[in-house]
Amino acid sequence: MKSKILVWILATISVLAVARVSRVKAQGENLSDTVKKETYIHVVVKGDTLWDICDGLYGDPWVWPKVWKLNAHITNPHWIYPGTQLRVYYEVPKPTATLPVVEEAAPVLPPPPPPPPPPPPPKAPTITYKEIDQVGFITPDKPPDVGLVVGEINQKVLVGMSDEVFVQFREPGQARAGDHYFIFRTSDLIYHPITDKRVGYLNTIRGILRIQEVAPDHAKAVIVTSFDPIIASDRLMPYEKRSEEIVIQAATEPKEGTIVLSERHQYLMGDHQIVFIDLGEDQEIKVGNRFQVFRRARAKKYLVRGDSDLIVRDQPIGEVLVLLVEKETATALVTQSDIEFIPGERVRLKTEN
Repeated sequence: MKSKILVWILATISVLAVARVSRVKAQGENLSDTVKKETYIHVVVKGDTLWDICDGLYGDPWVWPKVWKLNAHITNPHWIYPGTQLRVYYEVPKPTATLPVVEEAAPVLPPPPPPPPPPPPPKAPTITYKEIDQVGFITPDKPPDVGLVVGEINQKVLVGMSDEVFVQFREPGQARAGDHYFIFRTSDLIYHPITDKRVGYLNTIRGILRIQEVAPDHAKAVIVTSFDPIIASDRLMPYEKRSEEIVIQAATEPKEGTIVLSERHQYLMGDHQIVFIDLGEDQEIKVGNRFQVFRRARAKKYLVRGDSDLIVRDQPIGEVLVLLVEKETATALVTQSDIEFIPGERVRLKTEN
């Protein structure tokens, strides 16, 4: 009985083996040439599992479903037996995924630092002249006025600072309370000391007044500053504050002129006095220009043919600084005098500060 059972078991195993081989053979025959080129046969040994085989072949046990799908003769992937032939991949196919191409952005560079500002130009030298408001000027003709001083309230002949005066204007309603005016006086016609040609009229500033009250035909004012005694008939012009800072300016080319006279009509002139020269806007003279004052010395030389004047080297004797400029003349301050000047001294425009 036992021998019959053993025979039956062996027969059954043989049938199953033949059937399995037939299925593997049939499967191999149905595989495409492409799959055959991409796979090979792996024979299962004792202890093998699909998990271990995939881990050993590919380093990834989770690809076992791909291998099981390729071996349809294995009905249960958890049971494989020694001697079973498995078709496995040379390389497990991986899903191809097109990764988006990320263009590498150019590096954003910080903006270059702004260039440093240019150095400020060198500050021009200046001179402060606080008495600028009292400086007179020469004009070719008598300048127009806007009114006159007609008298002092207390009937003084000479008027000075803080005195109250009556004034009249050329145009009614021209003045308002609080307005300021220069008080000036115009000289007789002045002639050139060398050429004897007509130069113009000297206008000297006598003081400054402020309007207090305005009536239909006159106004009441107070003298806020006086530089010289003021009298009735002295003339008025609108006041405009002059700059006390005089910027020294070098000329582009030398020009020569003459000192005509001093503001006080002194024959001898020295430091800090005001003088007038016969050059002005028409000769491109500017406030802040400097002039060298020089004298042409003469010497007697006795020659066989007789006496003659010999002109020798110019002798510098001082310097003046231009404060005000008119059309044909300029007002200047004597800033240096080596000897006293006289009318007719020559001046030369300086081209260096």
